[in-house]
Amino acid sequence: MNKFIYTIRFKIIVVLGACITLMAAMGVMAIVGLARLNSNMSETYGGTVVPLAQISEVRAAQLNIRVKLRRIQIEKTPATLDKMLPIVQSELATIDKVWPQYYPAAVSNPTEREAADRADRALKELMTQTGNIITLLKAGKFDAASDLINSTASLSDALNLALSDDTKINVLEAKQFADDGESTYKTLLMVTVALLSTGVLIAGGMSIYLMRVITRPLDRAVNIANRIAEGKLENRITVDIRGEFGLLLDALKTMDGKLSNTVRGIKASAESVTVASREIASGNLDLSARTEEQAASLEETAASMTQLTETVRQNADNARQANTLASGATDMAHAGNQAVQDMVASIGRISESSSKIRDITSVIEGIAFQTNILALNAAVEAARAGEQGRGFAVVASEVRSLAQRSATAAREIKELISTSVAMIQGGSKQATDVGVTIGQVRQAIRQVADIVGEIAAASEEQSRGIEQVNQAVTQMDDVTQQNAALVEQAAAAAQSLEEQSSKLLDAVLVFSTSDTESTRTPTRAVGNNALTVRRDLAMAAR
Repeated sequence: MNKFIYTIRFKIIVVLGACITLMAAMGVMAIVGLARLNSNMSETYGGTVVPLAQISEVRAAQLNIRVKLRRIQIEKTPATLDKMLPIVQSELATIDKVWPQYYPAAVSNPTEREAADRADRALKELMTQTGNIITLLKAGKFDAASDLINSTASLSDALNLALSDDTKINVLEAKQFADDGESTYKTLLMVTVALLSTGVLIAGGMSIYLMRVITRPLDRAVNIANRIAEGKLENRITVDIRGEFGLLLDALKTMDGKLSNTVRGIKASAESVTVASREIASGNLDLSARTEEQAASLEETAASMTQLTETVRQNADNARQANTLASGATDMAHAGNQAVQDMVASIGRISESSSKIRDITSVIEGIAFQTNILALNAAVEAARAGEQGRGFAVVASEVRSLAQRSATAAREIKELISTSVAMIQGGSKQATDVGVTIGQVRQAIRQVADIVGEIAAASEEQSRGIEQVNQAVTQMDDVTQQNAALVEQAAAAAQSLEEQSSKLLDAVLVFSTSDTESTRTPTRAVGNNALTVRRDLAMAAR
């Protein structure tokens, strides 16, 4: 209830209630006055006008009877009697009809009753005497009737006097009713004017009060709303009013605070986006440089792999030539079947050379195996590299080293084989008759041929592995080109993001808060940095 009395609804109800109360009071007074006036008019008509008319009618009838009887008395002729007697009887009938309507029902006060009683007694006696006079006249006794007419003069005078008094009393009562009506009219007029004046004053005062109560808080609310609409936030809003306008000001205060916090959060987010876009652009620039370096490294690696392929191919050719030489040595051993027995010592040295060949072959075999493993590692490293292939250079270097070792081993094999052939040729001159041991020499040479074949097969496998590495390098080069394109797209996206964040900041700066001035300088710095990054990206693209 305490809150309700401060609301606009309550104030309007009070104003309307006061106006309605005044109108109801005016209506009640008007109804009471009209009822009183109506009662006065009814009483005037029923209590004075009608009785006056009835008294006047009775008095006129009595006077007319008196006049007609006097005429009969004077003329004393049957013709006059026949003419006047019906009139007298008609007037008597009128009196018999009208007087009971007035007396005693219409008598309203004791004074009028006293006069009406006298008139009633006189009238009854006069009516009796008049009836006797008519009887005598009908009997033709004009003289007796004339005497009786003369004797009724005093009754007629008494009746006229009583009716005259009764008339005066009714006139006076009518005047009282009129005075009472006029008094009622004046009272109603004064009360109506007073109530109307009071209503006008109260309505005017209440209107001014309502205007002040409604317009002042409403103007404050409108001014605050206009400031918020203009972007001026963090207004000092004091809620010192109760009721709906207090709630409105409190809602505007809450809205202003929340909107300020929202704008402040949007500003911080926009600044963060701008800084992030700048960092993204800078990172894209670094990534573009590293991608170019990676592309150059891949080109160098491809060139190195081409050289390594050629070297491995040469190793395979050398192995095939060694196989051919081994076949020739077999033929020569077959031709020197008879001299093998004499070349036991030479065979021993050949055996030692063969042992060295086997060791070298083992080395070549191990090198080939490691080369294969490294080639596989290089393929795996290339597949895992993605955007970066730093480990691939190390693998490629090891592959080249192993390839060189393979070439050295092949050359040593060639030299040893040449030495063996020379020794076999020398031994064939000394041991032409050694046919028994030639089979062993042939078997050893056959083993050398097999080993050289295995070297040739390993070289072929090496060549195929290097071809796979070349394909991986080619794929990495394609991926690098795609990465470069993605870097360019990312740079464009970062530029677009920076532009959008700048537009967002410009839109948010429409709203002014306490930290607006401190926000604008970092924003310009971020914009300048973003421009620098865009220029660097453009130079890198060229």
